[in-house]
Amino acid sequence: MQTLKTINWKKVLLQGVLPCLLAVAVAFISRYQLELSDGVTPNYLAGQWPVYAPLNAMTAFCLTLVLFAVLGRWWLATGISGIFFTIVALVNYYTRDLHGSALMPQDILNLGTAAEVMGSYTLKINRTVLTIGLLVLPVLAVSAVQWLLTKNAPKRASWTGRGVRVVVCAACIFCVLFFGYFGPNPIKPKATYGWAWQETYYKYGYLAGTIEATSLMADPIVEPEGYSDQAAADAAALVQGTYATAESADYPDIVLILSESFYDFDLVTDLQADTDIMPVTKNLQNAVLGHTVSPHVGGGTNNSEYEMLSSNSMTLMPSITPFNWLNLYGANSLVSYTKSLGYTTMAAHPYTNSNYRRDSAWRALGFDETHFQEDFPTQEYYGDRPYQTDSASYRDFEAMYEAMPEDQPRFAFLVSIQSHGDYDMNDASQDIVHAATDYGEYDELMDEFLSCMKMSDAAVAELCDYFTNLYETTGRKVVVALAGDHAPSFVSHVADTSLAPENELQILERSTPFFIWANYPLENIDAATSTTDPLNRMDMIMLAPTIAQQAGLPLSTFYQYLLEMKDVTPVITGANDYMTPDGHTSTFGENETLDAWVHGYLNLEYNNVGAHAKRDQSLFDAQ
Repeated sequence: MQTLKTINWKKVLLQGVLPCLLAVAVAFISRYQLELSDGVTPNYLAGQWPVYAPLNAMTAFCLTLVLFAVLGRWWLATGISGIFFTIVALVNYYTRDLHGSALMPQDILNLGTAAEVMGSYTLKINRTVLTIGLLVLPVLAVSAVQWLLTKNAPKRASWTGRGVRVVVCAACIFCVLFFGYFGPNPIKPKATYGWAWQETYYKYGYLAGTIEATSLMADPIVEPEGYSDQAAADAAALVQGTYATAESADYPDIVLILSESFYDFDLVTDLQADTDIMPVTKNLQNAVLGHTVSPHVGGGTNNSEYEMLSSNSMTLMPSITPFNWLNLYGANSLVSYTKSLGYTTMAAHPYTNSNYRRDSAWRALGFDETHFQEDFPTQEYYGDRPYQTDSASYRDFEAMYEAMPEDQPRFAFLVSIQSHGDYDMNDASQDIVHAATDYGEYDELMDEFLSCMKMSDAAVAELCDYFTNLYETTGRKVVVALAGDHAPSFVSHVADTSLAPENELQILERSTPFFIWANYPLENIDAATSTTDPLNRMDMIMLAPTIAQQAGLPLSTFYQYLLEMKDVTPVITGANDYMTPDGHTSTFGENETLDAWVHGYLNLEYNNVGAHAKRDQSLFDAQ
């Protein structure tokens, strides 16, 4: 056995210790690449020191240790892990830029949809992308230095040496994960997800946030602090019965449309466009007009879709794409609610059924029939854009609606696609709207997007004309509701930051137009219209009960709670704080009454969908 005197310490230092330290240095580079890709502000970036930056670097180093344990070569392990994190950083950058949120573990389940979506975008190479990409050069340089240091080392270690290598690497990985994340008093707090993903990812770092998001996947619905089934019952007791339930069973048909990227840029910038973009939508008569607040900025259709149908906030599900992850069989939703009232139901989307597993998810929710691309025969497009126009989709959808049973009220749901990004597919000569404001590199995107909005607005007129004629010829009553799913991906790049404080600007970026219109006289429009917020904003979760109230349907306790909460705080999930009826944000903890409503809602939601709750179904059934 070697003694301390016979050990070649120079060799140990140059072939063992120094390559390891160089690998740690590369881990710090990888950590920096990931933070750049997340768009972390300088203040947050500085705030990650001296604790969370090293923690994230050591977390990245864990992958190098895994590779070293298997391969036995520092240069190979460092090079592979460095290239891997460079790729992850680039993917994360474009995911955040186009989707509005960081690349998260559940996105692995959404690779098919992501690939289809990315195929329609032009990925721009800017300074951040170049910086991330070029940082792979020092990584490769370090790997080359490691190779030079170890090229004379034995090519194969003994079995004992291999065993020691694996044990030491495993011990180091265990220490990082245990003391960093999973021990009784970890460096990073275990539960940090709040009202926005940035709260965790910016403060604690990308890899630290990803570790928590991964742990949440085992139980993706976060239990509210202090939750109990009794707390949910106490919340339900807040309902005063302000919104009366229906006395007539003459229910109208309900048509609900989630309109792709339907957004009004007048909210965040002075367009100075050469034509009126939304003359129809903004001036509908016999309608509730306003804005729903989507759960994400610039992306996340499925999150908006889930909130619209279920009235469950993504606040308690911060790390998942709901249709890809949740068990929706037996779930309470607008589908189950209308079916309990005798409705026949149908859902349609003029694109593939693989997106977000819509076909199986819609079937699980209880839709009687589903339709996808092959059932939309019109196939009408705007220039070179590969998405069917709203006008054509509405005409095909009307045929599906007419084929539904006549002897039952109908609930028909459509997810449109005309205005999906990217917005540089057409030649500029095909634009029908032009913004006079200079948006630099986003000028062409803005003009094509606004042209899509102009076409969507015109299609709304055609849709309303169809249902007006239906009422005049058959007397069949129909309530039509439409809301945008989110703003286009570049909204944050052109928004005027001087318009409002950060949280209020974020709500404006998430505020998409909605309307509830009927082909017969609506009697309670004022009850759904704010007297203090000119934008008449509400969370997406509040749209379904508002539709039900306008249609004169019997309301569940849950729906009544949402409507009464809307009078007190109409937005609770759109930003880091919640919004008061006058349109300003309010901080949690400042007002006990508002806090009680918000936390009461979260308790009701968890009672509805939480793994550790015993659902009180009577709270969610129509009364």
